[in-house]
Amino acid sequence: MNKLLSITLIGLLTACQQGQKEEDQETATDPNAITCEGIGPVKLSHAYADLVNEIGADKLDNDTIEVNGNTVHITRVFPNEAEEIAVYWAESQEPYSTATKLSVGNNFGPYQTAEGLRVGSTLDETKKLNNFMPLTMTNFYNSLDGFADITSFNGGDIETNNPCLGGKLDIVKQRGVDVRILDEVKSDPELKSSHKLFNSLDVEVVELSISAK
Repeated sequence: MNKLLSITLIGLLTACQQGQKEEDQETATDPNAITCEGIGPVKLSHAYADLVNEIGADKLDNDTIEVNGNTVHITRVFPNEAEEIAVYWAESQEPYSTATKLSVGNNFGPYQTAEGLRVGSTLDETKKLNNFMPLTMTNFYNSLDGFADITSFNGGDIETNNPCLGGKLDIVKQRGVDVRILDEVKSDPELKSSHKLFNSLDVEVVELSISAK
């Protein structure tokens, strides 16, 4: 009886270990993961030629955008689709070989971090995933585009697990914001999500990005 029990326990232990290995492997190979290596199928280590070889030239679209007054060359992977990923290049002309940033901005897209942070996550959801540590951001109210750039996760889980991660936030709803509070914060270069202002704001993540160090 003891021998039979031992065999049974060993079998259960082996099955559990195998199941854990399969789960870990599935997590590690998530095709839509946002990590410090890349977003989905696009890696920070990819040159433009790699994108052509691995994804296809017909799924790439080159463009330029203005970033802080500078013209930056980008490639949109899966352009105009929910899966679109923007690749920012260090080079100002082809051949593009050094990606400085990858970003996604469609809340119907499949990409998310291992914690579950994705475009469309609310500020409250983000703080929960960040072990309830506040976020520091630029100020919506003195920004030219009306968005806030996340400047720090203040040592929370998101920053610990994804030190390369950045993003943008947008106000989707204001509920009776006190004018005195607005006057108080309008000149501040940065805001913290723990500020009482956010009791009257609904805020969402509208962009997630990873950057090369």
